[in-house]
Amino acid sequence: MYDFPKTEKALKKRISSYKASLLKEKREFGYVNDGAGKRYLLFPLYLALNNTEEAQDYIAWYENEFSDDVGEPIQKLCWALILKRMGKEAEARKMLAETMLANLYLIPTLLGERVAPHDIWHPSSDTQMHYVEYLPKEVLASLMEAETQWISHEYESPDFQHIRNRYIEIYHELKGIKNINERKPLLDESYSLLDALDPKRSLDSGQKL
Repeated sequence: MYDFPKTEKALKKRISSYKASLLKEKREFGYVNDGAGKRYLLFPLYLALNNTEEAQDYIAWYENEFSDDVGEPIQKLCWALILKRMGKEAEARKMLAETMLANLYLIPTLLGERVAPHDIWHPSSDTQMHYVEYLPKEVLASLMEAETQWISHEYESPDFQHIRNRYIEIYHELKGIKNINERKPLLDESYSLLDALDPKRSLDSGQKL
């Protein structure tokens, strides 16, 4: 289980240490390999520290440095909450939806709901039920009541339910399909499920889920 810093001073020290390590790799090799996943761990650290200004700078660096990174569920959850605290509502909503699909068990567990395993193809260990055990209790403790209510409201919204249900249908189907040509259109559809929530889309497009 992840050893989470217990004090503000320790949080700041851990953040500085991780950032220094990532920047050192960049200087020495011209890129960041980060086999330890420190780039992900910085998100819950910044959320717990509740320093949105520094978090915003780090997110900008992360997006520039890891533009093709798929990320991981706890990182995405903390990212969504940081965006929410910044007042970036549309971006926060999209990232929360990404969190929901990155691990179908994480949000309901956070909300105190009992969850049963889905009969679907799980493409990685990050998508499986046991992954939720890695959610630091410090992240849960840092959540404000309004943030928990926001997560619950969005999770139960028609948009999120539509996206979630179709995702589950697709990955249930994928469980029984081995042929690459048959899998591709389903995977392509699953990748596009969040497009309607993209904050970069025109607000007057009139597109609905």
